[in-house]
Amino acid sequence: MKILTLLGSPRIKGNTATVLNTIEMEFAAQGCAVERINVPKKKVNGCLGCNKCRLGPDRIACVQKDDVTEIFKKMISADLILFATPVYYWGMTAQLKALVDRTNALITNYGEPNQTSLIKNKPIALLATGGGVYENNILLFKEFDKIIKALLARKTGELHIGECLEPKDITPEIKDKATKFAKEVLLQMATLQNS
Repeated sequence: MKILTLLGSPRIKGNTATVLNTIEMEFAAQGCAVERINVPKKKVNGCLGCNKCRLGPDRIACVQKDDVTEIFKKMISADLILFATPVYYWGMTAQLKALVDRTNALITNYGEPNQTSLIKNKPIALLATGGGVYENNILLFKEFDKIIKALLARKTGELHIGECLEPKDITPEIKDKATKFAKEVLLQMATLQNS
């Protein structure tokens, strides 16, 4: 099983990356091949809103020449995509949001009965870390549910680690929670595959 993780934090050794390390280790321990993309290290332009991508409904047809096409290819070929972001001003990082905006190129006939997506039924999960409590960051999770719905993907889990600003704040209990989350995501994937 191939798992793609998309780290949206500009701090590649920050608390989000630290929690993600634990999750990835558990995925690997369960026999999965894991690849991480540090999104802020890639060239990801903002969406132009030109809708030229609509001209190629069965392929990635974005006109921009940056790293997004390669990221999309990896998303399409992965068995699971895990987005990981710190919470900045009640949302995902700008770097990850630029990539999410560009996933518009993966969708055809949005809102129509024949809507489809190049990652239709793809299992997707979310990890979010931050200084606040879940109730203060719920907007991010509601937004993510709408993104998954637009992509016609399938949510396999979400994990919020709050009151955590630095890697030193990651306790053994948080690591246990991350390990349990990874196991639950894999279990949810298996359930989806058998349904």
